[in-house]
Amino acid sequence: MSLQFYHYLHLIGLILVFIGFGGLFTSESAKKAMMWHGIGLLISFVSAFGMLSKMSKGLPEGSPSLYTQHWVIVKMVLWLVLGFLPVLAKRRVIAAPLVVLIAAITGAALAYLGYFKPQF
Repeated sequence: MSLQFYHYLHLIGLILVFIGFGGLFTSESAKKAMMWHGIGLLISFVSAFGMLSKMSKGLPEGSPSLYTQHWVIVKMVLWLVLGFLPVLAKRRVIAAPLVVLIAAITGAALAYLGYFKPQF
């Protein structure tokens, strides 16, 4: 599969993740929304490693693996944050509107890291 295919899957997964966050505001469809959230997380996680594998093939011999780059590790941590935020809303640790705001900020940070791939 091509890099573009993995990128497309990644975007679909992230759309499903944020559809799940939108369902936090409704009590009757929250269970279905969280199902879409989980499916989106899985799709984005698998497609991310597919993209990393495709991008690693073009690296020169002896260069460090993309899996150990700092931006990749930070993206994995932020992915876990996106996965855990609905639990905080469901247990009413954080109000649902605040969870959605945190998710939007986290999503923006993930997009920045994925697009610019900063070396820090």
